[in-house]
Amino acid sequence: MYKSLNKKWRIFLVLITVLIFISQSCADLSSDPNSSNSKIQISSPSNSGTLMEGNNEIIYSIAQPYSIKFLELYINGTFVKNIPPNSNGTAPSISIQLDSTYIGQKLNLYLIYYDTDGTSQKSNAVTDVLVTIDNRVPFKPYNLALLKFNNESINISWKDSSRYIEKYELWRKINLDGEYLLHQELSGKAYNTNDDNLDTSKIYFYKVRGYKSFGYSDFSDEINTAGIISSGNLLPPTNLSASVNGISNVLLNWIDNSDNENYFAVQRSSAGGIFNRIAALTKNSTTYLDSGNGVVVGSTYLYRIVAYSNEDSAISNTISIKITSGILLPPTNLTATYNSSVRVVQLNWNSSDNNILYFDIERKTELSDFTLIRRIDSNNNLYLDFSVEPNKVYTYRVRGYDLNRYSDYSNEVIISTF
Repeated sequence: MYKSLNKKWRIFLVLITVLIFISQSCADLSSDPNSSNSKIQISSPSNSGTLMEGNNEIIYSIAQPYSIKFLELYINGTFVKNIPPNSNGTAPSISIQLDSTYIGQKLNLYLIYYDTDGTSQKSNAVTDVLVTIDNRVPFKPYNLALLKFNNESINISWKDSSRYIEKYELWRKINLDGEYLLHQELSGKAYNTNDDNLDTSKIYFYKVRGYKSFGYSDFSDEINTAGIISSGNLLPPTNLSASVNGISNVLLNWIDNSDNENYFAVQRSSAGGIFNRIAALTKNSTTYLDSGNGVVVGSTYLYRIVAYSNEDSAISNTISIKITSGILLPPTNLTATYNSSVRVVQLNWNSSDNNILYFDIERKTELSDFTLIRRIDSNNNLYLDFSVEPNKVYTYRVRGYDLNRYSDYSNEVIISTF
């Protein structure tokens, strides 16, 4: 008899436990949109609000503390997807993609939160959400990039997260003081284009914007062929060049385009690492000699110049240079002869340095200083100067160049055209 009673009592306890579990589960899945005790709440979209065709984010919050196992999204009572937590356990972003078939429909949606402790809870239900056509202007294109094919041809590419772009416009200006003009119109499916027949003596600036029937996007960030950057109304230095000057010395030259800088900073990077300031120069500076401070022969360095005003900064193009060992041997035995019948001066010289890539021919008169008149390939040890005038005295000199450094000058020769 006692065994029978104990058995019935155990069955009764089991039934009570099951009923309590079911009651708690139902309570966890209860949905009261106005309940402040709800663990998870959707704040956007709202009741009778709108969603647009395309990608939409659902904004929600989960009361602390929480330990998400996963979330479920339901639309019109139908399961749509399972959303796991972020890798660090935080609440994930939730988005839904609505195509054109949803336009004009009203949706009801809710989330279910599942905790790692085995409990779950339903969010407030958002009702009568109308899906409308995407009438936003496009987002601005991003990640504008240049790919250089050669000195006269480049490719401009970009990315865009907008939908239904009808066309893209590529705008271009030439040099810092130029004016932006529409350069190319491209289809809405285009994400890159070429620009050819460029003048190597000029800097080209580009920006892109998208268009659809609801308007234009903002312009993308600007990019240019010199790699210069400006954050405001301060014009950046341009045409930065570098050459090895002596052993382990680097001579930098640039063009100062601004009239409102306070100072210039010279920055150097080793092997593509972080740029560090190595010098601060007064305004209007256009040259700097890095006199071997930390420079190692055989290494490659990057240089750039940063201009600073009271409020802005602007960065020049970046130049790379390899510090080669030793010095270039200067040309020797420079001679000059004048042929009055054809009015030409012929220069000849010798060179024993195979590292020289070019020879620079310089000339002066009695009333002027030396100026560069021509750079020629190093396979020539002869130059004909047809630009001389009669009844003058000219002085010539020659030096070698290997893209990184100059040799000393040759001997000077004087020739008369009287």
